[in-house]
Amino acid sequence: METTSLHQLFAMDKEGLIRSIDEVPRGLACECSCPGCGAPVIARQGSLRGWHFAHTVDTNCKGGMETALHLAAKQLLLKSFGLTIPSIMIEREVQLPDGRIGKGKASRPERWVKFIAIEAEKNLGVIRPDIIAILETETLVIEIAVTHFVEEEKRLTLANNSGGAIEIDLSGDECRRWTWELLTDYVIVNARLKTWIRAIDEPALHDEAVQAAIQHALMQPLPVAIPELTTIPAAVRTRFWINSRMVDAIERSFGIAVWSPYDPEVNALIKPIVRRLGGSWQPRFKNWLFPLEAKVRLFQELTDLSNLPPERRT
Repeated sequence: METTSLHQLFAMDKEGLIRSIDEVPRGLACECSCPGCGAPVIARQGSLRGWHFAHTVDTNCKGGMETALHLAAKQLLLKSFGLTIPSIMIEREVQLPDGRIGKGKASRPERWVKFIAIEAEKNLGVIRPDIIAILETETLVIEIAVTHFVEEEKRLTLANNSGGAIEIDLSGDECRRWTWELLTDYVIVNARLKTWIRAIDEPALHDEAVQAAIQHALMQPLPVAIPELTTIPAAVRTRFWINSRMVDAIERSFGIAVWSPYDPEVNALIKPIVRRLGGSWQPRFKNWLFPLEAKVRLFQELTDLSNLPPERRT
């Protein structure tokens, strides 16, 4: 008996819509084609084998099933009024100038978001997401993975974008007998197969986690006083050049201050590092302050951004 792992359960009708094997007439009367290769398919709806679409001639089509499932998921989203997004939690750690350390968390529950508008295959800068949905306060990019997941370069672009981005993983369910009902459950109603590339409200989550960490640190007992030093240790300054702009990392006893002359492009490059490593903006001194524990990763990221050879990065 045939398994369903290699069965194509969706095809494209003559109007360009994706159809399930359960909703079309039997045989060639289905008037459908394979969205992968464009060849005609026949609706096999016998009693011995699982219902499925099959090519009428051997086209050596390798990706028809995956392409059809991918298009079916997009078609569902385009007709939907919203979807359930997964929960998210981030953690941050801070160290106060007096040495006290605090840890904080911020989270959002799994919840339904409403679409104000939605489009497929629309350019977003240098990338072309599967779906872009407009929500009440921001955009949400939706990527659908059947055999191909979001590439690293595209993932980094989405992670640094101003809106949210999720990926729906349908790759592990190729042995399921996909129906519209089951696909709707996974793509629209449920959040189990969805992961965040960049969370909605990520900057706000970061700030909430940092504030919680600060409050936690303030609740810790003050460190035992130590004798005053006769001399104040000199700050260690390491200089980087990013986009031909000077960026200084200044090591002090309470953290690492990162300072640069105002430049929107350089600031845009540094801000994602601030979020990842638990840094915070110091308005009084007009610099970013990072915990000492982040030194290795911070210096590596600043080095990666530098456009000068290693011997000239200090």
